[in-house]
Amino acid sequence: MKEYECVEVKHHKNVGKTIEEWQKNGWRLHTYQVTGRDIWINHYLLFEKGE
Repeated sequence: MKEYECVEVKHHKNVGKTIEEWQKNGWRLHTYQVTGRDIWINHYLLFEKGE
């Protein structure tokens, strides 16, 4: 059974680092979504693990 975790990243400079950390722990990036505008932008990463 697959597990899913959603992670909110506040700054785009931290997106790559966050993905690397989760992948080291066995998670795969499933979906990447950006919301907001101007300076209020949030990045949402949905990770999956398992089969």
